[in-house]
Amino acid sequence: MRKKGVLLSTLILGLALTACGDIRNLNDLKEAIGLTSDSSGGDAAQEESTDAESLPASQEYVSSDGSYQVIMLEGFTQTEAPVLAGSDVMMLENDSDRKGFGSFCVKTPKSNVSGNPGSMESLEDYADYIANLLMKGSGITADWTDADAPAAEGALGCLARESVVKHGTTRGQAYGYYLETENSYYSVFVIGNDDDVEDAKQVIALEILDETSAQGGTKDFLNGMTAVLDTANGASLRETYHALKEGGADESTLESLASQAQESLSSSWGIENTAALMETADSLINGMHNPDALKLLEEYGGLGETDRDAFDAKLTRQNLDQGTYISLLAAYDAWAAYGESAIAAWDLSRVGTIMGFGYASGYCTYEEALDKTLEAALKAKELFGSWEDFNQSYLYGYSYWAEESLTDPESSAGERAELVRDMESQVNGPFALGWDIELTKEW
Repeated sequence: MRKKGVLLSTLILGLALTACGDIRNLNDLKEAIGLTSDSSGGDAAQEESTDAESLPASQEYVSSDGSYQVIMLEGFTQTEAPVLAGSDVMMLENDSDRKGFGSFCVKTPKSNVSGNPGSMESLEDYADYIANLLMKGSGITADWTDADAPAAEGALGCLARESVVKHGTTRGQAYGYYLETENSYYSVFVIGNDDDVEDAKQVIALEILDETSAQGGTKDFLNGMTAVLDTANGASLRETYHALKEGGADESTLESLASQAQESLSSSWGIENTAALMETADSLINGMHNPDALKLLEEYGGLGETDRDAFDAKLTRQNLDQGTYISLLAAYDAWAAYGESAIAAWDLSRVGTIMGFGYASGYCTYEEALDKTLEAALKAKELFGSWEDFNQSYLYGYSYWAEESLTDPESSAGERAELVRDMESQVNGPFALGWDIELTKEW
């Protein structure tokens, strides 16, 4: 299998699930980026030509969803890897004339920045994050300075940074161009020897085509179902592992992910083999926590109660512990809104998650993981009429399970509710895709 390059594997691995622990032990990038010896040239950049006819040949590379395009040096092979719903990495592989040159573009909605970096308040924060993500653990040093940033139509802000990069006695250049719109962050990053990076800097441009364009495939719908947890974790493990495997990542990287996925399934779900994985997935599809929530609600007289305040008062008189009280109110609110479906979305949403972990663990194939997640999606479409309904049922289920109020901003349930609101508001977010699309097996 032809490898897609260390640069792409490095970035995707850096965006991998925090649920699998800190696995950002990057490969040595020295050979991958074609750094040259210090004795072969100085740090001064070549003078850029202002003569358009002397510019290096370039071409347009359009994202698969049609939302943006990158203008880059001519002749590169374009590869895209999804990281989260609405977020992907576009890799432009080097050609034979530019040995070791690497380039990629990352697009991510502001509501779910890949890798779950925490605070992300400005374009400068985003630029710091992307550069640090790539360089961390590589042994390469960089001293970034601001550079002239070409303006881009539709952008709230643009930023460019460049640096001489060094690894021992070898050196090269890196250049990053970053763009912010109302809804998303974008970055174009190149790294390699002086001549190639200088050529790229003369032609690089990033153009927003249509941020409202939404991918319309079944896989995008499946990604939407797991988008909230994927965002909380940092990435989709299913897609991360698949991209690394298809990209020819080294076996030690894949084995590390597999080991951590196995540990997560074992400790959180008691899943240690294929049979247990499929049994648990079927249980979630048929209702794992939802029937228990309805049964508990019935025990406390909630199923026949049409007045929430009256039910609340009934619970208060019983001097319940706070966790049980919150769970019962969440179950009541879910039942009042969705009847017997109540918190079914909480169960259905996690089918894709455990199947993704199962795929990375070696308990199922990539196709089998998608097949089972499709079953859950078809069931979700039977029970709910919109992303809003699905997400609200999910949130009620989270509140029931965590025994935390969705209105408490200091709780994980409150944070999850805020995350859902942010993601629903994004015109190019994971829930921009129509709920009514026909789901078919497209893999």
